[in-house]
Amino acid sequence: MSSGMKRVGYGYVSRTEQLIIEKLSREEKHMQAIIYTRPGCQKCRRTVFKLSQVMPVSTITADADDYERFRKLDYRSMPVVTIYKADGTHETWCDLQVDKIKQYTED
Repeated sequence: MSSGMKRVGYGYVSRTEQLIIEKLSREEKHMQAIIYTRPGCQKCRRTVFKLSQVMPVSTITADADDYERFRKLDYRSMPVVTIYKADGTHETWCDLQVDKIKQYTED
């Protein structure tokens, strides 16, 4: 793990992620998303657009350290999405996954 990673209740997160999660947790008592994107990525834009209609979304432009971390997690495609649920659990996936997005955007 790089020195910038911190172990928290739901795994290792970067300092940036930790600050976003803490801020959103104070402001919101429901689901929130952190989405890692890359410039010019249509799948990233579509995912951010769809999820931001139903929950707070923070986007982070992935850098070389992020790409390396994602490769180790076997995430081979952008975006990388983590949904933090109100009950303290989370779900993470990569790529445009319409079925997963629909779980959160449809009643």
